[in-house]
Amino acid sequence: MKNVLRSSLVAATFSLALIGAARAADTEPGFVDIGQLVPSSKGEFVEVNLSPAMLKFAAKLAAHHEPDAAELVANLKRIRVNVVGLDDTNRAGTLEKIDSIRQKLNAQGWTKVVTVREKEGGDNVDIHVKQQSDDVIDGLVITVIDHEGKAVVVNIVGNISADQIGKIADKYDIEPLRKIHVKIDHHKHHDKDANAKGDSEV
Repeated sequence: MKNVLRSSLVAATFSLALIGAARAADTEPGFVDIGQLVPSSKGEFVEVNLSPAMLKFAAKLAAHHEPDAAELVANLKRIRVNVVGLDDTNRAGTLEKIDSIRQKLNAQGWTKVVTVREKEGGDNVDIHVKQQSDDVIDGLVITVIDHEGKAVVVNIVGNISADQIGKIADKYDIEPLRKIHVKIDHHKHHDKDANAKGDSEV
């Protein structure tokens, strides 16, 4: 009986610690409350929700074989990924949800760094970042409605540098992340030039 009680207390303490860490991540400036996405009647539905504790574990696993990825993951607080197949049962609600997320990000001061609007039912992509400083972001949100009839929503929370984004983009050939790296570098150099000009005029 004592062993059972001891094990139960350990499990309860561990669970509370995970819940506390998850709630802390939810208060981070890069967090966005996506809410619930409704699956279609027969289509694909994927949801990945990684807490701070899970991300720390992943960083330890990747440390020896993928140091660049491990460095990035170590600074993250939460990752949520949703992939939803669209049909007549959920298309209108999902598109409305994505539009609502995009409007919320714009209203909350996020910077839209990538916009893709392909013709004739092609991909529709927005990427927003919550920028902390010249070369570090607190969060990243990707919203996609693709030509194959799927919706994708990604929220990555944590301190991510432009250099780290560039390394991961190049290593795994992720074009949208490469565009984010270029955009952040452009803003950083633009701000520095503006400050230097201002100083010279004083």
